[in-house]
Amino acid sequence: MKFCNLASGSKGNCTIISSDHATLMIDDGLNIRDLMQRARSANIDLGAIDAILVTHEHSDHIKGIAPLVKKYSIPIYCHKESAYALDAYASPYVVERDMDLQFEIGDIQITPFRLPHDSNYNLGYKLSDGKRSVAIATDLGYMNESIMRSLAESDLIMLESNHDIDMLRQGSYPFLLKQRILGKNGHLSNDECAQTIAALAKYGTRHFVLAHLSQDNNTPELAFERVAKALENADLVEGKDVFVETALQYKSTDKIILD
Repeated sequence: MKFCNLASGSKGNCTIISSDHATLMIDDGLNIRDLMQRARSANIDLGAIDAILVTHEHSDHIKGIAPLVKKYSIPIYCHKESAYALDAYASPYVVERDMDLQFEIGDIQITPFRLPHDSNYNLGYKLSDGKRSVAIATDLGYMNESIMRSLAESDLIMLESNHDIDMLRQGSYPFLLKQRILGKNGHLSNDECAQTIAALAKYGTRHFVLAHLSQDNNTPELAFERVAKALENADLVEGKDVFVETALQYKSTDKIILD
C-alpha cells in the first residue's frame, strides 16, 4: 500500500491511500487549484481516484469535494449524519450505505470506527489490502479502548497531535474555544498522542504520521519531541524501531510505501 498526505490542519485536510487495484482519498478540504498542484507534485492522478471517504462534515474536511467530484465523477462515502453539509453539487455522487459497517472498494477492505468530536458523526478508517494496513484517526477529543483496538496492529497510523497543552492554555484563544479543544469532543494533545503511539508501537506498528497540528498552539518540533520521548520511555528508538513523520498544512508528505 502507498500513503501520501497532501494537507493536514484546520485550513484543509486530504490524504491519498492506494493499493494495487484501488486509490482512495480521505477527505478533501483543499480548493481545486491547491489540490491539483499538490497531487501533481506527488505524482498522483486525481482522475484515478476510485472513491472519497469522508470523516466528518467540518469544512476543513469537505469544502473541496464538490468541484473535484464534479470534474471526475468520483463516488463519495459519507455517513448520513454528515452528508447534509456537502455542497449540493456533490449530493448525486454520495453512495447510500451503512457507514458503520465494513465494506470493500477494489481490493481494499475498509473498516470505519467512531471518533469523539464535536461534529454530527466523526469516523476514523482502517484500510487493508490483505497484506498491509493503514489507519487514520484525526479530530478526536480523547483516546479510548475501542479506538485503540481499531488502530492496533496497523502498519501505518496517522494520528492527531493537535496542540501543546501549555501553548493552548497560555495562548490568545478565547476561553470557551480553549475549553472546546481540551474537552472530550475536542482535539488530541501532543501528550496523549505520544502516549498512544508508544502503546501502539508495542503492538507492532512501525510507521506513524502526526496530523492536524495547530498552527497557533503547536509546532512540528514539539509534537515530534513528545513522541520521541514517549518512545524512549518505552525502550523504543525513533528512526530505528519506529518511524515518525509530521503532516503539515502547506506541504505534502513524501509518499510512504508499505511493502
